[in-house]
Amino acid sequence: MNLFDLGWDDFASKSFHPFCSGDLVPARVALGHKHACELLSAHGELLAECTGRLLHETASHADLPAVGDWVMLRGLENLAQQLAARDATAAQARREGPVQIYKILPRKTALVRRLNADEQLLAANIDYVFLGSSLNENFNLRRLERYLALARDSG
Repeated sequence: MNLFDLGWDDFASKSFHPFCSGDLVPARVALGHKHACELLSAHGELLAECTGRLLHETASHADLPAVGDWVMLRGLENLAQQLAARDATAAQARREGPVQIYKILPRKTALVRRLNADEQLLAANIDYVFLGSSLNENFNLRRLERYLALARDSG
């Protein structure tokens, strides 16, 4: 698996350039949990946790990594232990130390749903949105219009 297959482009490359001299590695969020993410990278599938600093600096939940985000990882020296720990117990994996999400690269697009005064980030850095709706008795034209407006506002 390489980064270009995951959607790496010039925008991501320019955003990553200031960090390329360090020990940070880019990866793409495939699935987001509360403070951890399942990632896809040139090293394969990874599980990573957000650093305490990243969690502390976020003003809202929308500032945390979301599906499609490009993130910078550190702690890949622990990767061998983490991969070996997949066959071992979860407690063993925690003792070895997780791979950490150090920084989120700037987002090219963001699909955001507004909830009262808060925002819920659904996905980031996506190029196409496919909307589908059943034509049964649950069909709602207003809902479809809201989804279209949400997709248009995402960039």
